[in-house]
Amino acid sequence: MSDYARRQLLFEVGDYLFAADAGEVLEILEPVSATPVPGAVAGVDGLVNLRGKLIVSGHFARLLGLKREGVDEPALVVFEHGGRSVALQVDGVVGMAPASGGELDVGGDLLAALGARDVVRGVGRFGSRPYFQLDMAAVFARVLERDGEGGPGLELGSTEGQVA
Repeated sequence: MSDYARRQLLFEVGDYLFAADAGEVLEILEPVSATPVPGAVAGVDGLVNLRGKLIVSGHFARLLGLKREGVDEPALVVFEHGGRSVALQVDGVVGMAPASGGELDVGGDLLAALGARDVVRGVGRFGSRPYFQLDMAAVFARVLERDGEGGPGLELGSTEGQVA
């Protein structure tokens, strides 16, 4: 598939603009309360029940250690990667745009300023604003890792997590 045909979802977290491949976005919802899970990593609130499937839920800003001010229109974005789902609250959804593809800057000062280089593929531009293109495999690894041990703590977000 050409880069032009690929689309991405752009959303805001704190003062930053992020992008995720549209193929990794299942849906966008109103934020919902999560049931806490003991021992969850920083930024993970707990579990939400999405039509009978337990999904790990959290705040993207806390996951990346970003500061948040009052948010007018937060959204819960449900991402899917490798057959698993994670719901992350963002400060606002900007919209859809063509993917930048080969135009990403992978060594600029913005990446160092973000402090989350491990979850970002590079920096692109949407109009006059720079955005961080996410590496969803790395985001999922960060969300589902338990206490920095390097592996998934629980098999949450998989199809085995069905609720009767």
